[in-house]
Amino acid sequence: LVVQEKSGPAAVRNLWKMPTGLTDPGEDIADAAVRELKEETGLECVFDRIVCFRQSHGGLFNRSDMFFVCLLKLGPVHMAQLEQGKEVPLAPQEEEIKEAAWVEKEAYANQELWIDSPLYKEMNRAMFLAAENSISDTIADTADTSLLASTSKRVGGFVGKKLPVGFRPGTNTIYSNL
Repeated sequence: LVVQEKSGPAAVRNLWKMPTGLTDPGEDIADAAVRELKEETGLECVFDRIVCFRQSHGGLFNRSDMFFVCLLKLGPVHMAQLEQGKEVPLAPQEEEIKEAAWVEKEAYANQELWIDSPLYKEMNRAMFLAAENSISDTIADTADTSLLASTSKRVGGFVGKKLPVGFRPGTNTIYSNL
């Protein structure tokens, strides 16, 4: 699933990219990923895991930046549509997104900007492996639609668990590949 933005650096290059966005203050990564996908494509989904992340330095306001790639799965309504042989409709966000589409992974990875980038080659490799493993997981257990999925059948990636802090009120989410 990819989008083309109406403005910004990706739009100038006519680049197909994964839906992305920023976390809101106090928002967990998993919740932000689900929200951003819904905003940009209209799809209801559930968080599965963090596939990988990259860190860069010297960004906006000379700050470091962390970019998380998350694996999301279609929510129950869309899964039912697929099981009935129906198409899952995409609804691009009018303000930001020019187009949303399902494309073959090779077409995505072979875009001019990605093809000579060691960073994006590695990121794409991680995404493809996660998607392939996820398809195997789905075939093995189609009933798993929990927000923060169990790790019992997962290969790779970081799965989130929201847990009490213990020594003070509140919860934190820990992401682990174990």
